[in-house]
Amino acid sequence: MNASLFLDTTIFFQCIDHPQLITVIEHAINVGCQIRTSISVLGETLAQIHEKENAVEYLTWLNQSLDDWNIAIHFPNDYVRILCYQMGEEEIDTRMIHEPTDRTHLAYAMAYGSDYFLTSDKNLTKYRIPAVLEKAGFFKPKTITLETFRDTVLNKK
Repeated sequence: MNASLFLDTTIFFQCIDHPQLITVIEHAINVGCQIRTSISVLGETLAQIHEKENAVEYLTWLNQSLDDWNIAIHFPNDYVRILCYQMGEEEIDTRMIHEPTDRTHLAYAMAYGSDYFLTSDKNLTKYRIPAVLEKAGFFKPKTITLETFRDTVLNKK
C-alpha cells in the first residue's frame, strides 16, 4: 500500500490517550504508508498540550512520535493559500463556517495531495469542499476516523 495519511490534531490526542491506537499508525507505516501533518496541526496540538497538567509527558510523546513515525511536516505554499481563501469565501457547507483552523488543516492535506485525512471530527468527515475547487482539480482526501481506516483499509479482506 502506497498511501499518504494526514493526521489531524485529534489523532495525536487519541494515540496519547489510547495507546492501543498507536498500532494502527505503526501498521500503516509497515505496509508502506507515509505519515503527514502540517505546521498548523502541530501548532494547535502544542497549544492544547500547553493547557494540560502533564504537558511534559505529552510533549515528550509528541516529539518521539514525530521521529518514530518519520512524519512529513507541511508548511504553507501557494496552494494552501488558495485553498484556504476559497474554502473561506464559498461556504456552502455550513458545518465549517466557524472552523477556520479545521479548514486550514484540510487545505494542507489537499495542497500536498494526501490520500487520507484522519480525524475524529465528524464535521470534517462530512464536509464538502466548494465546487470551484473541484473544478480546479483539487480533491478532498478520504476523510475518516482512525478506527475506520483500520477497519476498512488496513484490515480489508
